[in-house]
Amino acid sequence: MAEKICLISDLHLSSNPRVWKEANALAGAGYDVVILTMWTSAERRKKDLLLIHHPTITYKAALNLIPGEIDFLKRFYIRLRSRLARELKRRLNVDSAWCLGYAPQTMTKAALNEKADLYIAHTEFGIVIGKELILKGAKVAYDIEDWYSCDYLVPERPVKLLQRLERFALQNGVYCSCPSESMSIALAKTYPSGKKPEVLYNGFSQNENADVHNVPSITRSLVWFSQTIGEGRGLETIINAISKLTSKTELHLIGECVKGYNEQLKEFFPFDKGHELIIHPPVKHHELILILSRFTVGLAIENKYPESRNQTVTNKILQYLQAGIKVLATDTKGQAEVAAHFNESVVLVPVDDPEKWAVQIEQLFSLQAIDRTKQLSRFNELFSWEAQEKKLLNLVNKAINV
Repeated sequence: MAEKICLISDLHLSSNPRVWKEANALAGAGYDVVILTMWTSAERRKKDLLLIHHPTITYKAALNLIPGEIDFLKRFYIRLRSRLARELKRRLNVDSAWCLGYAPQTMTKAALNEKADLYIAHTEFGIVIGKELILKGAKVAYDIEDWYSCDYLVPERPVKLLQRLERFALQNGVYCSCPSESMSIALAKTYPSGKKPEVLYNGFSQNENADVHNVPSITRSLVWFSQTIGEGRGLETIINAISKLTSKTELHLIGECVKGYNEQLKEFFPFDKGHELIIHPPVKHHELILILSRFTVGLAIENKYPESRNQTVTNKILQYLQAGIKVLATDTKGQAEVAAHFNESVVLVPVDDPEKWAVQIEQLFSLQAIDRTKQLSRFNELFSWEAQEKKLLNLVNKAINV
């Protein structure tokens, strides 16, 4: 009988690529996989199911908050309790697991009912559940997707609780993983009594590699993508940088615009200098690489604050490289880690410095075409999901047999 592995999250799969990539890899290796999470949207659930590639994966919700699929009063109570927990934290500095997610006791009970041979806890809510499972005698590993105690630092965030949970995870998890070497080093220094996390980058499968070698690029084009297009993502700085360019440049944004932000962008975009702004609707995951390959330069414009953003490697820079295009990246520690392997195609710039961004954009435009075959080969070797999958399966095999 196959060993059973339960992946714990509180996000839809379509918002949590590390979970569905991990689930498909484990199922492909012969494990019985259960994904235990929370549902809030019927539409997102449909998208989630398209990401599951193996019939042996069970996808279920410990808590279903989709309107119409849960009693109205129960849904109201759960949401109200979480809101009150955040208010107590903000006003009285009272930490609670309810600040991090809905109904932790419900998730813990559902996870225990799975009687899995190994649990892998994802997201900051997952580390809450992971601790409870370990205290009940379960075997738990942690995928620390972000440096939670250094992320989204708002008054209602229970930072001290997150620090205690991170310390517990690194000390008691059968293994821990994270998305960059710089984050792994930082976590190990912060919690020296715990394990140094293993690195699993946010890369995607080589099977998604489009035939990018002969795709013609749109001349002098920049591209940025995200599920949500809104303020505080560096777009204001890139538009400021474009205003300093003397030759026509196209900025392409792919994603869902926050209400009203489309008009806000157009108000200060330098159309009068001949530049163009094109906003594309969200695209399906499997279409993204081919679409990105049409552009000249990908924008990996991450912030250094909070510290979690400085240390991580997001999927943006990796997907630009997988698409075979040049990259303008802010000099976060995580992105510098990746750029070191692609000196000919990645240029690092300081955060929020439009003058330097403009200079480096011109430099990238002036560079001769990069060797896409060489770039893709290096990506496959170091950052593809296949390279991460080997490390993941080795970690899980050792954890199961401890």
